[in-house]
Parts: sequence; structure tokens; C-alpha cells
Amino acid sequence: MDKNAVLDKLHQLPAMPLAVREVLSSFRDPNVGSATMAHKIEIDQGLSARVLRVANSSFYGLSREVGSIRDAVTVLGFDTIRSLVVSAGFTHAFPATADGLFDRHAYWMRSIRVATYTEALTQCLGGMRKFSFTSGLFHDVGQLVLSVCIPEKFAEVLAQQKASGVNLIEVEHAMLGFDHGEIGAEMVKRWNFPPQIERGIRYWRKPEHEPFEPLAGTVFVAVLLEQGLVGEDLIGRIPGKLREGLQISWERIEPSMPQPEQLDAVAKLLLDI
Repeated sequence: MDKNAVLDKLHQLPAMPLAVREVLSSFRDPNVGSATMAHKIEIDQGLSARVLRVANSSFYGLSREVGSIRDAVTVLGFDTIRSLVVSAGFTHAFPATADGLFDRHAYWMRSIRVATYTEALTQCLGGMRKFSFTSGLFHDVGQLVLSVCIPEKFAEVLAQQKASGVNLIEVEHAMLGFDHGEIGAEMVKRWNFPPQIERGIRYWRKPEHEPFEPLAGTVFVAVLLEQGLVGEDLIGRIPGKLREGLQISWERIEPSMPQPEQLDAVAKLLLDI
């Protein structure tokens, strides 16, 4: 199958609300005004309500309830609210379902957990927080694209993967000639996401990629955390070059890691469960 034929079907994906599109554009504008963006977000009342529900959850531990997006930006910062807007917009556009072999509910729960771990790691390790949550959220977005653009063929791929137990990436290459990581990276490139996010999606499975990609490496570690690895079991799974590049140790990151039940609570709020 021709990869470009799949990418040419991106128009089949649900349209994002205007506020989400403008927030995505703000990633590339270092001079964007948070007050201006907050006003644009507030115009979409449904989106604002979903964002505020998460912002006021116990996960953020605010001392008082925030009642507007502008208030939330003041208390939590624009980067956090931008991340919540993107996640709320996309999870609403692609609602969680469990129809067929592609379990969209499980996909979003996993993606939100990885996104939150990526952001927590970035804060702890001193990386570029601006792109961290979104990179984690979209680390496997190619699966979502394939499920919409070539649903029958992707169902065949998933059936083969389930029957064989072979890694999904390998099955995709055998049956399609490309994998969902390539599709996801190309999608965000075509949608004009920042190159940092594109590289995070493209290279997170290659933690020793040269040149060193800190964000991709952080997503790699976040995926391991989401899989339940902790302590020396986690550190032992991180290639030496990546451990050195991130200067990561369990002692350094453990105090900043959210608990699994906290992550699931946030994910359920975003998914309206």
C-alpha cells in the first residue's frame, strides 16, 4: 500500500474546533498572548467546560476553584491550559469507543497517561515542557489515523497482530510497507505541528537516535512508565546513551511521578466518563 495514499485521506479525519486549531498554531508563535488565546478558547463554551473540569480536579490540587480559562491560565500557566485544550479537543473529536479490534477507549486512556508522564518527566529533568504533553498524547496517533483512513485494512493488521503475537510495527511493515509511527509523524508535519513534536513522534521508538532527541527519549521513558515499570526495572530498560543524555535515575524522578490512579482520573475527565 502507498503511504501517501493514506496521507491523502487525512481530510476524512474530523475537523478540529477553531479554538483547538488556533491553540495548535500558537505552538509556533513565541509571541502569542495568553490573554488573547484564553479569550479565543472561552468562545467555545463546551471546550472550556471540559478544560475547566480537569483544571479543577484533585490532580492539580488548586487551593481555589478557577471559573474561567483566563483564571486557569493565571493559576496553572498557559502551557498547561494549552495541553488541556488540545487533549480535550481531540478526545472529543475522536470519542472513545470499543468497537472492533481498535479499542479507541483504551487508546486514549494509554495516550493520556503517556502524555502526563512525559510532562512530569520533562518538568523533573529540565526539558522543553511546552511540547511535552502534546508529544506524549500523539506518540501513537498514527494508529488513530489508520483506523479512520483505512479501517478495513487496519482491522486486518490488528487481527494478524493478535493472532501472531508479533509486534504491531513489524506486522504493519509486513502487510502495509510502513508503520503507524511514520504515518503519525507525517500527519503532524502536514498539520503544521512544531518540528519538535514531529520528531518526538517519529523517533521515540529509537531512543539512541542520532542526533540525540531529548523529547523523543522522554516519551520512550513515559511509555515504559505507562507499562508499569518502576525503579531499577525501569532504569534497566533505558539504553545507556539515553540514560546519559537525560541524566535520569529513579531517585531523581520518583518524587515527581504521578500515581496511576491520578492519571486514570484525569483521563476519565477528559473522556467524559
